[in-house]
Amino acid sequence: MRPLTRLSPILAAACLAACAQTGSAPERAAVAPPQISQATLTTVTQILSSDAYEGRAPTTPGEEKTVRLIADRFEKAGLQPGNNGSWHQNVPLVETTATPTALRITGGKAPLTLNYRTDMVANSYQVQPRVSLDNSDVVFVGYGINAPERGWNDYAGVDVRGKTVIILVNDPDYETQGLQGTFGGRAMTYYGRWTYKYEEAARQGAAAALIVHDEVPAAYPWGVVTSSWTGPQYNMDDPNNHMDQSKIIGWVTNDAARRLLANAGQDLGTLTAAAKRPGFKAVPLGTRASVSLTQKIKRQASRNVIGILPGTTRPNEYVIYTAHWDHLGRCDPDPDGDDICNGALDNATGTAGLIALAEAHVRAGRPERSIIFLAVTAEESGLLGSRFYGENPVYPLAQTVGGVNMDGLNIIGNTRDLVVVGPGKSELEDYFKRAA
Repeated sequence: MRPLTRLSPILAAACLAACAQTGSAPERAAVAPPQISQATLTTVTQILSSDAYEGRAPTTPGEEKTVRLIADRFEKAGLQPGNNGSWHQNVPLVETTATPTALRITGGKAPLTLNYRTDMVANSYQVQPRVSLDNSDVVFVGYGINAPERGWNDYAGVDVRGKTVIILVNDPDYETQGLQGTFGGRAMTYYGRWTYKYEEAARQGAAAALIVHDEVPAAYPWGVVTSSWTGPQYNMDDPNNHMDQSKIIGWVTNDAARRLLANAGQDLGTLTAAAKRPGFKAVPLGTRASVSLTQKIKRQASRNVIGILPGTTRPNEYVIYTAHWDHLGRCDPDPDGDDICNGALDNATGTAGLIALAEAHVRAGRPERSIIFLAVTAEESGLLGSRFYGENPVYPLAQTVGGVNMDGLNIIGNTRDLVVVGPGKSELEDYFKRAA
């Protein structure tokens, strides 16, 4: 392949510029991508990742500045407000700030205490001032997956109602070098995400769900877990206060998991190897877990920012660019006392790309189909802004013909290769091949 240009919005522009036009495949392939402003990419990234934006956490002063900047740049680019005359789509969130106790394990070789932050983190989706887990039986459930269409059920033959489940991160075949395997090998499925692990544990009736952190399959170090899972947490506001969810959700370090299992006479390496094989059976550990937490609760709306460039001949068909504008806000201070997680790469760059693409498409002229530019909130809290738009679309999903999401643009220089993870799942692949 010929070298790709420096930042991926150009490839995205080429693909969706073709999608925004109708006609035969050769005609669509001939559509030239709009020119991207390097100045916009640089300037907007620098502004959004500056200390003045305080890490862009939802419902904070950093959000106010961020959504104002995005809407202002959309308007200056020449877009129209995308939500019935408004630049915003309100996303109702509930913010909880938990103060957990240590996690105590009894019934094993000796009492075991796992300390908050150093050994584990704990939170709750349940929106109540106090949550308590008392003497809950502990069960190792492998990867915590129930996928009948793949012939896989880690919960088969075990009743985990009211119990604490210990879960491995990622999919069972994540170490496969290719894309073959029950779960697509290196291509993580939704079954590998932490959000799924907690959802399935709740469906199974587990009182607590703890994921074992391992830096390779998780793809981030323990420091990211402590930064993301301490302090204010966000979830969709829910009239039932998420009482159908597990009482406690959290993570344990790999070392803590090894100690927890060894205390029950088990070995993490041996159980992990067994969990990778079809037919794995969950292992009751014969130990009990106790932990409690208090929570401060605040309900407040965050905002997606949405603009549109109306199409000419097919204005009721849409292509969509998305990028999340939020980051982690304030984190644990570094040795110099700096506690702002600025989020330049993740995802000031993607937001800058969204704005640069808006400018470029306006300069190129209105396409046949309408183009939506959507900056979503609360991605770091579990894709909440994207989920809200998907459940409450401003433009019908059935009339949305394609889309590209940007999360962390290429900042390392020219590249020669384009990798599609999970090939065969999107018709956009043909556009990517022609654009690359």
